[in-house]
Amino acid sequence: MAHKGLKGRRKSTKTSLKQTLKNDERKKKAKKKSAEENPTAGLRKWQKKALRAEAKAKQENATAAAAAKAKGKRKLERPSITSTPKEAELGVPGAPKLTKKEARQRAIQEKQHKALYASGERILLVGEGNFSFSCQLCEHLQDGRGVFATAFDGEASLNRKYTDAAAIRKDIEEKFGGTTLVGVDATRIHKVKEFRNAFSQIVWNFPHMGAGEKDVVKSIEDHRKLLFDFFKSAVKCLDPEKSTSIHVALKHGEPYKSWRIVQVVKEAAPDLELQTVIPFALHAWPGYSHRRTRGFSEKFSKKDSEELAKGAKIYVFGQRKLEPGDEDDG
Repeated sequence: MAHKGLKGRRKSTKTSLKQTLKNDERKKKAKKKSAEENPTAGLRKWQKKALRAEAKAKQENATAAAAAKAKGKRKLERPSITSTPKEAELGVPGAPKLTKKEARQRAIQEKQHKALYASGERILLVGEGNFSFSCQLCEHLQDGRGVFATAFDGEASLNRKYTDAAAIRKDIEEKFGGTTLVGVDATRIHKVKEFRNAFSQIVWNFPHMGAGEKDVVKSIEDHRKLLFDFFKSAVKCLDPEKSTSIHVALKHGEPYKSWRIVQVVKEAAPDLELQTVIPFALHAWPGYSHRRTRGFSEKFSKKDSEELAKGAKIYVFGQRKLEPGDEDDG
């Protein structure tokens, strides 16, 4: 019977345990999905702010790490190019490595320079300083019996200027069987009886009077005369039975350009002509040390041949080729 004032009682619903568990499972999944879609759902403002700051910091760190990695990779892949590539060629300690292109060019220059000389030929070198180039030439040929190295200075003067000359000369003579002579004037080599018509190559690396002339014009004239007298004498010492040549190495730039070596040779030895000009490959002769005429001193010469860092050329002169009709001249 119904209670007074009530229309009736609501019928109670009975939910089974199995259904309750299913409902709970659905709620959990829905809550998990909601959390994945919106991680900050249900969090307080300060919690949301902290999460955003943390996410921003992680993003910035990741971006910085990626940039650093990319920069490091570019640095490793970047060719080692030096602002002064000649330092690498000279073998200066700590100098950056050559690029592939520079290495190929260097190898070509070495081959060109060394190809000027062959074992079995008689080679005269004049104006040597400490004889280091002559020694390296003997090393390259593996035989110094055809090498005759000479210096302008006498014994005492030579040893005073170049303290290492005596030891190097000993190597040339005892180790390689070469010949070293002092007191030989490069402008009068034809006066040495044994030198006349005797050599396949005559070499003068970096001729210089060493006078320290302040008058540039006079200095140029003096050095042109020096070259003139040298070629006039040297041509008489070439073997007429062989293919012969005279090599002179000069530094780049002035005042050497103003010496006008090609013109000087035409005047001094008309039978000679310029055959080729190649770079002086300093790196082809690792034991060679460039020395000034006045001797080795920090005032005059720098170590490790640094004075050649700007480059140098070898002028190769040989017998002039006869033109048609030249045989009938005279």
